[in-house]
Amino acid sequence: MTNTTLKAKLATDAEAALAAADDITTKAAKRLEGLRAAASKTANAGRDRLVDMADGLSVQLETEADETKGLQAQMLDGLAKGVATASDSLRGRTLGDLLAGAQDYARRNPATVAVGAAVAGFVLARVIHLAAAPRQGAEMRELSSAPKAPRG
Repeated sequence: MTNTTLKAKLATDAEAALAAADDITTKAAKRLEGLRAAASKTANAGRDRLVDMADGLSVQLETEADETKGLQAQMLDGLAKGVATASDSLRGRTLGDLLAGAQDYARRNPATVAVGAAVAGFVLARVIHLAAAPRQGAEMRELSSAPKAPRG
């Protein structure tokens, strides 16, 4: 093989390699865009479920506030309004918008975020307690009505 032929072959191989690299890059970009679209769709569906759950929680808190009196009723009513406001602010926003907003707010107001986390924990504990109460009552009735083993 002559020097000129070798140079021509190397140039052809280099062009083929560049074309293959461009093809791989294009396919990878298309695949990445597909993955981004799927992730966005999943995140939006999750956000929508979260908004629906928050709306339901707000209604439950309002109902509980209507059934109680005094300071507890005022706290539950305030929590219900806060959950409803949060739910409304989530509706229609993208995941990127939500994350950027949350990070910015947490940087500016760390104490408020800590208090909010404590309140959220209280609300979650209350909801779990309310959900578990009917089951515990049913279990106690089952235990009390179960036949007793004869002593002997």
